[in-house]
Order: sequence, then structure tokens, then C-alpha cells
Amino acid sequence: MIHICYGLYDKTGHYSKFVGTSILSIFENTTAEITAHIFHDNTLTADNREKFLTIAEKYNQHIKLYNVAQLCADKIKLINKKLSRYIETRFSIGAFYRLLIKDIGLLEVPKIIYLDADTVINLDIAELYNIDLENYPIAAVPEMSATRDHMITDKFLLKSGKVQRDNYFCSGVLVMSLDKISANFFNEGIDWLADNPKCECPDQDILNNFYSTNYLKLPEKFNAFVSVAKSLDRNMIFKKIYHYAGIGNLGLNTENELDKLFWVKFSKTPWFGIDIFANFHKVIAKFAAKGTRSLAVKVTAIMSGKQRAFFVPITAADLIKQFFGVTKAEEIIIDASPESFRQLIKSMKKNRGKKIYFILVNDYEKISALLKEAGFVEYRDYLDSTIFMKNDQNEIEYIAALIESM
Repeated sequence: MIHICYGLYDKTGHYSKFVGTSILSIFENTTAEITAHIFHDNTLTADNREKFLTIAEKYNQHIKLYNVAQLCADKIKLINKKLSRYIETRFSIGAFYRLLIKDIGLLEVPKIIYLDADTVINLDIAELYNIDLENYPIAAVPEMSATRDHMITDKFLLKSGKVQRDNYFCSGVLVMSLDKISANFFNEGIDWLADNPKCECPDQDILNNFYSTNYLKLPEKFNAFVSVAKSLDRNMIFKKIYHYAGIGNLGLNTENELDKLFWVKFSKTPWFGIDIFANFHKVIAKFAAKGTRSLAVKVTAIMSGKQRAFFVPITAADLIKQFFGVTKAEEIIIDASPESFRQLIKSMKKNRGKKIYFILVNDYEKISALLKEAGFVEYRDYLDSTIFMKNDQNEIEYIAALIESM
């Protein structure tokens, strides 16, 4: 039996489809018996639960669901108490569910593969599961390998010297030997993160703090970043685990083999149906109604006499500089940690009336709500910059909204 697991927080009901697509891609590529363990909370709807079970039945495999809100209520309370600054900004509480693996009660499971929801497994997962861990507690792909040295950044753990750059690993794909993981791992990890608030990737940084010098290094094929593969692999796909690392790296261009790989797998899940096309129509109509040209005129008027500033994820910084022709005199704040959002607020207060901030983040509505609470006004002090970034391949302006609507 091969055991895999996922963490699932699904406030909108639209996130389960990614977990379902990832699981289906495993079932399609593996003949061995598999159990997929899903660590969820009360945000999992009855309809999505049934869709998961439908996938298992279709492929004669197994899916088990664990409500961590019930099974680990004290641990969830601890996260909300000590780490609210993380889950109130760019991360959801679901990012921490993988850390509960020792508390779920998987007594019959000696070894398990953890996977992020935004992965498509284009190989036989048994190849990964059967790797000898050599007494290591975990196996992972170093981030330098996962991104082919294109995306690893000067994270706090690296700048502080707590973790060596060539040891820092991506936690999106992990093989875990459960009997070698400390029983106190969760509590110790949460306490450590609370004492190190500069960490940009909370769950990943916890794992790196404890295991960066004690893990089996896996080759890139087991955690290949799609954003890098799209630029380097000449539109070819290989026998790899592809990590889309957020829906920003997934497009609707079916001439691109990595986009197509996801859509082919998704089309075979219970989430794919006539409602998808109805929702697509609504989103496209919504964005068309906004009128990019008229909005551009409006913003030009608003910006009269103001400087531009930008709040962007680190993976989009170079793209933004190129697209908007950012000059050295214009401020760019990188959204890399909860501290980044506080830096944004501080800058906006200091430059109120002098600058307008172009916001490019995955959860613009959430950031916008927080900015409004702080007294800022949309289109006067800040705006959603993705509205200007539509191109012929439909990638950036409304691709995220389309995929979220499914």
C-alpha cells in the first residue's frame, strides 16, 4: 500500500478541485494500491467530499478524510493564537495541516508522501515511495534543484545563516518516515516560528529549521517547478512531478504542454462539468464590463501628480518591472512574509497622497479589505494591477479569476 496525503482548507469551495486533480493524476499513473489521506477542516463541503470519494471509486483506490478541526482542536487553537499574523495575510491555516501528521493517528502508516494541492504527478508515484530513506526522517528536493537555481531567494533562514542555501528544501513534495518524526514536532515547530517572525514561508521554514541538515536529497524530477520548466523545457513534458506553485503559473494556453497536462487531468474529475463553462462566461463578462481602457483613463487621472509604487510576490517581481517599465526611483515592496504587509502599510501612510500602489497578489480582495480597514481608498491610494496585464494568451489579468470560478 502506498500512502499519500494533502492538507485542505477550502473557504470558497473552489480549492478542492486542485487536490482532486492531483490525486487523479496519481491514480492514473500508478497501478499499485494507494490510499490518499486528506487532512481537512469544516470548510470541506458535502458535495466536495462526495467528489473525492467518486474519484476513489472510479479508480478502485482509497481516500480517507480527517477533520483536523475535530481531531486536533487544541493544535488549531494554538495556531490561531500564536501565528495569527501569518493566516491573516498571505497564508491560509491549511498550510499548517501537514505539520499535524503525527497527531492524526496514522498508526498503520510507516511512511507517507505529502503533496501540495497544485501538483500534477506525471510518473508512477511508486518510484518515489519505494526510495530507501536510509534512516533519514524525510526526503525532499532542495529548492536550488526544484527551481534549477532560478527562484531560490535570500529568505530569512538563509540570510540569518540558520540554513545553508544548498540545503534549503521545498516542502511541496515530501516523503516522511513517521516513526522518525518527533512526537513533539508540531508544538516545537509552532513555538519556533512564533519566535522567528521574519520567516517568509512558515510551514516550509519550520521543516527546514528542524531537518535541513538531516534529510535525503531527491532529484529535481520529483518536484519540478512549472514556472521554470515552461521557460527551459521547450514545451516538452517529462516523467516528473510538476509543481505549479500557485495558479499564477497555470494558463489556458492548450498549446503549452504543461497547461494542457493540468487541464486534461482536471477534465477527468467530477469537478469538470457544464457549470464550469457557465462560470467562465460570468467571469469573462465581468472583466469585459470593467473596461480595461476606461479604467486606464480613470487611473491616469487619479495618478496625476502621483508616483507609482508596487506590492508584488517575489516570483513576479521581474515580470512587473518589465511590464510596467519600473524605474529605479519607484518603490517595489516584495510580498514575502507578514512583515512585508506591515511594510506596505507603513509606506502607504508615509506617502499618502503622493503615491498610488499597484497591488499584484493572489488574494487581492483580502489585501484590499485589510487596506480599507487601515483607512485607504481603492483607486485613490491603491488598485489591482492585474487588470492591465491581459495578453493574447489570457494569462495574467483574469486567468486566476477563471480558475477560481471553476
